[in-house]
Amino acid sequence: DLSSRAAHWLARRGIGPGERVAVMLDPGPAFYGAVFGAMKRGAVAVPLFTLFGPEGARLRVADCAPRVLLTGAAKAEAVRGMAGTDVVIADEAWLAELAALPTEWHVQTRADDMALFQYTSGTTRELPTAVKHAHRSVVVLMAAALYGTGIRPGDRFFCPSSPAWGHGLAHGTLAPLAMGVTTGTYAGRFDPVRLMRALQDHRITNLSAAATHYRMMRTSGRAGDYRFAIRKLSFTGEPIDAETLRFIDAAFGVPACSMYGTTEVGVVLVNYPGATDFRVKPGSLGKPLPGLRVEVQRADGTPCTPDEIGEIRVLRRGAWIPTKDLGRVDADGYVHHAGRADDVIISAGWTMSAV
Repeated sequence: DLSSRAAHWLARRGIGPGERVAVMLDPGPAFYGAVFGAMKRGAVAVPLFTLFGPEGARLRVADCAPRVLLTGAAKAEAVRGMAGTDVVIADEAWLAELAALPTEWHVQTRADDMALFQYTSGTTRELPTAVKHAHRSVVVLMAAALYGTGIRPGDRFFCPSSPAWGHGLAHGTLAPLAMGVTTGTYAGRFDPVRLMRALQDHRITNLSAAATHYRMMRTSGRAGDYRFAIRKLSFTGEPIDAETLRFIDAAFGVPACSMYGTTEVGVVLVNYPGATDFRVKPGSLGKPLPGLRVEVQRADGTPCTPDEIGEIRVLRRGAWIPTKDLGRVDADGYVHHAGRADDVIISAGWTMSAV
């Protein structure tokens, strides 16, 4: 109902198919209503990270040229005055305005119409290119979650990653909502104790988080205060250190299943959480999704031998797409990460090693 009302709101403001709608909000009714409302309208939703500073936000707004930017009061002043963009504070008053609009919307989008622009965190200090998803590719993103997170109807799912990024958007938002799965998300400054309390209180059975989230839960020293119902567990973003793997085994009692991908290619390597016929090999990225070809290749495009380090590449439409990550394949066919091809990652102004 809320997304249909948001679609009517956008239409009444003259925002038409193909025009961009930027959404810089924490997860909550306004965020979901705006993102899904924009896609229903046929406009292009552009989720933006709420912790972007003025310069980071302005770079992305200048690039995608949205007709409207929906944000909170705290961010509104920092992004006002950008040419052609109307800044709207999406607060309780905005939701009340939407409440007067119809709850039905006749969807007219086609599979190849653009649905989402998504900015990567970037590996240089320059503005990363927006990855552009058509409606059909949104369905592909959701399908990958079947294998990456093991999500199934009946799960009680939680993903604390921001929906401005690939993990929080595809796996934490699109997939569980499309499947009718009860899902939890996280708004505000991250606190590992708050997360563990939510996992306990809401009896979460399937958790998918960044490696950093698990490490912060471990270093809080408070995991023993809570009782968990986790049956499936996955992580992404970086490798997990051995101490955190031991913590996951002790605290949750299920294997830590890595899933690997990039914003540009989506998730391509998984450990199939919940699959009883798949052996999780600690430290590996797992194996390819069904129907995908993933290889570790030399610079000349020939496949590497077992345990030889090369670049991880994905076959798409007859061409091998580079991930810019190094890796190796062991004798059992599991892919292992071996660092960035360019050795460092620069994210939100921080320079760090790939590991």
